[in-house]
Amino acid sequence: MAVTLRKLLECVEEEKIHILAGQNNLDRAVRWTHMVESIEISTFLEGQEIAFTTGAALKSEEDFFEMVKCIINNQATAIIVNIGPYIKEVPKRIISYCEERQFPLITVPWETHMAHIMQIFCLKITEEDKANMELSSAVKNAIFFPMQEDLYIPALKRYHYSPGWSYCVAAIEILEGAQPVEEERRMRFQKYIENQLSYRYRDVIIFEQDGEILLIFHQMTDEEVKGILQQVMKQYECMLRKEEKSYIGIGRSTKNMKCIAKSYRQAKGVLKLQKRRNQDKTAVVYRELGLYKLLLAMEDTEIVREYYIEMMGALLKYDEAKQTDYCKVLECYLNHDGSVKEAAEELYVHRNTINKKINKIEEITGLDLSSLDVRSRFKIAFMIQEIL
Repeated sequence: MAVTLRKLLECVEEEKIHILAGQNNLDRAVRWTHMVESIEISTFLEGQEIAFTTGAALKSEEDFFEMVKCIINNQATAIIVNIGPYIKEVPKRIISYCEERQFPLITVPWETHMAHIMQIFCLKITEEDKANMELSSAVKNAIFFPMQEDLYIPALKRYHYSPGWSYCVAAIEILEGAQPVEEERRMRFQKYIENQLSYRYRDVIIFEQDGEILLIFHQMTDEEVKGILQQVMKQYECMLRKEEKSYIGIGRSTKNMKCIAKSYRQAKGVLKLQKRRNQDKTAVVYRELGLYKLLLAMEDTEIVREYYIEMMGALLKYDEAKQTDYCKVLECYLNHDGSVKEAAEELYVHRNTINKKINKIEEITGLDLSSLDVRSRFKIAFMIQEIL
């Protein structure tokens, strides 16, 4: 996780720092620091920075106010104002504006060298970035090389993560149409999620893997993780463009770090199933999947694929050759527990049409759909279709 503003301020407690606004919002993530002396420069902020200013380039109080607005609009974490010859005091309306938005507004006296504070902050941020990189690398090694404990246990212990804790993996993917969003967009979502989690869950490990945002929670149940991520999703929904969709899959909580690969595979499986079902805007836990759990847990995917072809192969070939819709009709029929009436209503056709098509499906497959066993076997085949 990114270092928070509160943690950085603790590093300079001996300095004469005064918090004028946003006192209750100090657990915000910080990515870097920038000197911002004008409205134009404030537009270069990318989010999660601390903006430092002396006001040297400001010509009026109105310029100061507009610069603060721009800093807030560009998703900065805080502003630190050097009180001195250029800004003798912060106007009350600016303090009120920041307080209304719970945006941290901080002052330091002129004799305090801001360059010194920036140096301390940047060093701390760099140390935190190094820790995040090492932890992310350790978790990746635990996922892909679980038997090689020397690749991840030392790093975990170095940063006070116990290998014996339970861990839960969540995977988030943002799609634009059928494709993952561009890296810049994904990074923006990742920063936002980190920022939201930093308020209460600083020890969550977050990193990118194959275009997905992975979150590693510890000492939490999968249901607790689901509750947290449902709230986070509600908060970032407003960022989604019309054509973008967000999917969240959550694996089961593991016994220890050595088992984290299983939670990762489960989260990925849930994600894949969600995308096939177009089930966005909700977090789904592996444990809730019922029979799908058995199918996703099968390591020999060839057996699963063979079963699918055995059940559906003839019908798929017929549909492709004759441009018919027997697979669609069969799935609808099964979804309505063999009710011809309900299937006809969903497909907007006459019941006789469904009956004729069911008879033809039985002819093509050589199976009797009045049999509960046959219908169950086809249901499993359609479930497999969603995870292949």
